[in-house]
Amino acid sequence: LVLVCATAALAAGQQAAAQPDQQALKKEVNAFMDQYWSLWSAGDIDQPAGRIYHPFGQLSNAGHTTVDQMKSNFPQTRKALTSKGYGRSQMPMGQRNVCILAPNVAVVSGRGVRYLTDGSVMAEFGWTYTLLKNDSGWKMVSIYSHDPKKALTCN
Repeated sequence: LVLVCATAALAAGQQAAAQPDQQALKKEVNAFMDQYWSLWSAGDIDQPAGRIYHPFGQLSNAGHTTVDQMKSNFPQTRKALTSKGYGRSQMPMGQRNVCILAPNVAVVSGRGVRYLTDGSVMAEFGWTYTLLKNDSGWKMVSIYSHDPKKALTCN
């Protein structure tokens, strides 16, 4: 009986050691997303576009968009937002759920906020992102807009 318990404890310890550090991965994902929103808010599309996983682009509510299409559409999108007083976009920490599905797969979902230059809220959205990690770090695969009350959560 002692041998069985010792073997079970050893196996459980080895399995726990093989699991990636969920908190470390969440910290990486949060840093990636904070940097993405900061770069997007600053209006430099080349930097966020470099964080797209696949060279063919990403998925969104509109379907597939190539990186070239994203870059060509961005100036008009930016102009429309700044003409209304846009300052920055963010998903506040208390409003985002980071789900680590595998050491190289994550979903970020929650309430995203666009702020005016005076710091007041311009608009709120539900945003859900899927991310993959490769040798160069985390990259975005998709972004979907939805009702802010319908954010995904994980256990």
